[in-house]
Amino acid sequence: MPDVPGLHHVTAFCDDPQENYDFFTNVLGMRFVKRTVRFDVPEKIYHLYYGDEEGTPGTIVTYFPMTNMPMEEGMVGKGMMSSVGLTIPEGSVDFWTDRFEEHDVAYDVEERFDETAIAFTDPDGLPFELVTGESDIEPYSEADVPDEYAIRGMFNTTLHSNDPVGTMDVLETLGWDRVGEATHPQAGDRVRYEAPGDAPCATTVDVLIRPNAPQGIMGIGTYLHVAFRVENDWEQDEVSDILRDAGYWTTSPKDRDYFRSRYITEPGGAVFEFATDGPGFGIDQSVEEYGQELKVPDWLEVDVERISEMLPPLETN
Repeated sequence: MPDVPGLHHVTAFCDDPQENYDFFTNVLGMRFVKRTVRFDVPEKIYHLYYGDEEGTPGTIVTYFPMTNMPMEEGMVGKGMMSSVGLTIPEGSVDFWTDRFEEHDVAYDVEERFDETAIAFTDPDGLPFELVTGESDIEPYSEADVPDEYAIRGMFNTTLHSNDPVGTMDVLETLGWDRVGEATHPQAGDRVRYEAPGDAPCATTVDVLIRPNAPQGIMGIGTYLHVAFRVENDWEQDEVSDILRDAGYWTTSPKDRDYFRSRYITEPGGAVFEFATDGPGFGIDQSVEEYGQELKVPDWLEVDVERISEMLPPLETN
């Protein structure tokens, strides 16, 4: 059985990088971990990372701001990820609903399984939830959110599947366990999967079943992929072999500088990445310096000043 103990990160599209940065740092209180570029179009597109103090796998939300590229507004729907949950401690729901009201963030509160979920969207309409639950991640204490209420990594991702049986087969091939179901009269059925092992956070995936819902359209305000954790290259190769033996096509390894990745498009339409835990974000900055300046791969370093001038402005605290 492969060792896939949880989620690594999620990646989405946004429009304006400044608006995105302000929301995740000033409203949600997450740390700005890394400012780099999308490797295939480095002169035009940032790759922005948010997470905990150290950029721990399982806490990371990343974005490609598309201000400099012609990309239409997308629509979240079937065939893609439909939401990401961020873990908040029990007893913090009132704090977050009050905070959202102060920042004019619309929200809805729902009870399901054994947790409370506060649904909201980012500035581009991308769905998120704050979900009450347990996590071994320490709060990021530099933000203005008190430690007892602060976000502690990801809780889950929700996959709005075109083929729920196929999606669940991939999760079970990865060794994840089906642990529950929930039904909502408007939101549809959910089937919950949990990872084996003892990862500190991000160990849950929900498969959403709404057969008559509209198809999603990729664009600004939608998710690109969800990445699952693998410890190293050897584990990644084993996961790839197991998936291929089960009839699923996986890509060759891709070097993303801070981790290495393989990808599949699962039968329900979502893109799954398998990202290694290392080498990590400390290869080009100390923890204290995370996010302070633009970092690029070694092969782009000679052009970093030119690239920086061509990217949209981004003021960080």
